[in-house]
Amino acid sequence: MSDSAEDPPILMPCWSGYSGEPFNLTERRPLNILGEADDTITANGFYYQGTFWKAIIPKRGVAEIFAQQFNFSKHKRQADGGSKPSIFFLNHVQARVKMTPESAIALYAASGDANGEPVHRITDFCHSVEAVGPHGRSWNVADALLGNLAVVHRFLSTTDVAFERIILSRMTVLQSPPLPLEADIRDQLLCAAIRRSHDVGLTKPYFMARMSCRAANCTSEPLNIVDDIRKAPPWQHFFHRLPIHPRSYLKVRGLWQDGKPTPTLNDEMADWLASEEAKQRRAIHLQKKKELGDLPQAPKIPIWKNVSSFIRAIRA
Repeated sequence: MSDSAEDPPILMPCWSGYSGEPFNLTERRPLNILGEADDTITANGFYYQGTFWKAIIPKRGVAEIFAQQFNFSKHKRQADGGSKPSIFFLNHVQARVKMTPESAIALYAASGDANGEPVHRITDFCHSVEAVGPHGRSWNVADALLGNLAVVHRFLSTTDVAFERIILSRMTVLQSPPLPLEADIRDQLLCAAIRRSHDVGLTKPYFMARMSCRAANCTSEPLNIVDDIRKAPPWQHFFHRLPIHPRSYLKVRGLWQDGKPTPTLNDEMADWLASEEAKQRRAIHLQKKKELGDLPQAPKIPIWKNVSSFIRAIRA
């Protein structure tokens, strides 16, 4: 994975309609495992405060796991002044992980050694499966159905989630109660997600849905990990294909606890969202966005490539 401006760009694979175009990896990258010890995994690609870091991640010490959900379709303005999603089933799902204080993740400069006192220690972060493509092409329905973008398993801090989804995109991030999982299962899920991020890399096409009732999206990928670790019965594996009703998918697995409060991330992080730190972060983001605006944008996909992608998308 490229961590330096001097490294050659990573190009979109041959299966993509954008094949040969450089990936836009300014914010979305998978983890690149550098080594494992008995108690830790060391990996590059952890995203914190708008920068990628080398992380030493403990294999044990997960205190709580939550599910997060937000609708990313365009919102329509209502007569009462509120807003409503235009497409109810376009829900992004991700996992929020809280570590115990003694099991904090240690972050070091990506190009340096992971020795001595870390630059940062964090205990609150998210695992998010998203789509990444070339410059100028973010997630969109056409590319998500045709498999022109790549799956990426991101690891980023919860404050970065708040910045990206609440400040920049003005979304409401819903949260589940803590998932009722045993400590050993929670630790196994974290390790499995880290290894999956490394193994998948940028090699797997993102499919919101396929005609063969398969998918590789933000819902199916993490729930596959959950089902593998918990050894779920085969019939449960079907209930995760589309990002329609994530709460129901958790209920089917016995992971949603009714009757418990579910505060939004917006409410939970209201103080940080109004802080000077958040305002400075926005100013830095706008400056980076201005600089990236000068980069060459990906060209439109020729019709013959879209036809090829369509055939591949419906193939079992």
